[in-house]
Amino acid sequence: MKLLDILGKSKKAVGGIIAIILFIGVVFYAGMLFGSKNESEITSTTIKNQLVEINELAVYSYEYSKVGKFSDNLTFNGWDIPLTQKSFLITYNGTLKAGVNFKDSKIEMSGQTIKISIPESEILSHEIDEDSIEVYDESNNVFNPISVNDYKTFATSEKSKNEKEALANGILDKANERVKDILTTYLQSIPEIKENYKIDINIIENEQKNADEE
Repeated sequence: MKLLDILGKSKKAVGGIIAIILFIGVVFYAGMLFGSKNESEITSTTIKNQLVEINELAVYSYEYSKVGKFSDNLTFNGWDIPLTQKSFLITYNGTLKAGVNFKDSKIEMSGQTIKISIPESEILSHEIDEDSIEVYDESNNVFNPISVNDYKTFATSEKSKNEKEALANGILDKANERVKDILTTYLQSIPEIKENYKIDINIIENEQKNADEE
């Protein structure tokens, strides 16, 4: 029954994108950074410095439950050798986090407008919960025994597959919109900016999305 339950969850993996609520923390952090320095003058340099201090900001989490099957045979000249198949079935949970790295952001002051260009969101981390891993239908073979490397290779392959699924379902686009909302809230928490400036935020597409689309 447990395996069937997990199989059911795996079908809902695409809907597992959830927002990480960071507004309160970001606003508090902005107030601490600017308030503690008593800076009344807003420049592109001061804004850039604060974004660099934040460094990476994870804004979206993609959580999934999956079932994967590993199967392998010994081969000779491209042909499978009979009676050498090994296989196993694994269920597992994983989490990807997407967000932005502000290191390469660009700030420009144009009159009363603050123009900010930030890199497109990217996958910042991807972890499989080791405690969630369960192995079923393990079929070992005396001529081709299952090794620790088989599990590592399988995990790497599964992570790559799930990243492609998350990208195809728009995790970066959703993270981009959330980053813009959070950054706007961050800057508008500074009275000098809120009262005197308009904020214009643009996203610079990165190679990760372009490569995925090709």
